[in-house]
Amino acid sequence: MTEVPAAPAAKVVPALRPPRQPQEQAQSEFDAFYRREMPKVTVFLVNLGASVYEAADAAHEAFLTLLPDKWRDLEHPRAWLRTVAYRKYLRQTTTRTQPMDPVPDRPGGTCPVDLVLLTEQQKSVLDALGQLPPAEREAMAWKLDGFNHEQTAQALGKSPAAVRQAYMRARQRLITTLGLKKEAESGE
Repeated sequence: MTEVPAAPAAKVVPALRPPRQPQEQAQSEFDAFYRREMPKVTVFLVNLGASVYEAADAAHEAFLTLLPDKWRDLEHPRAWLRTVAYRKYLRQTTTRTQPMDPVPDRPGGTCPVDLVLLTEQQKSVLDALGQLPPAEREAMAWKLDGFNHEQTAQALGKSPAAVRQAYMRARQRLITTLGLKKEAESGE
């Protein structure tokens, strides 16, 4: 009888950490997306006229509809999120004007979000944004949030030319309203 040679000993490689499961990785990526985009969406909604409380509430509601397994399938998740958050904001303003839930350890049930401190300049800009017609305010809010005219047009279902025109009108009105034209002319 012929002897069968023994198989070579397998190398033992210690595993430092088991590979991440796809679901864990998706959740981790979603968490990072949430941390990065939540404050931006809130500011976006404030620029569109929401109070800080309303903006945070609508942004949270929008994120609830964007489940960790769904957001990766969207072609433009940032734009989608802002569109949904804005719709959530518009729906909530017809149902209430002030937060109804009391906050523990605060006299009178005030919301600590109302205590957000804005500089005088930020208040002036928000007031000026509030004076813009809706289409102009919308175009300016998207621009302030870092979207170009084409991206904004796609998200809003408008033509890039219409968005560009609304933005230019908004910009001109803001310059006039905030008195920036006088400062720019006197500085020359």
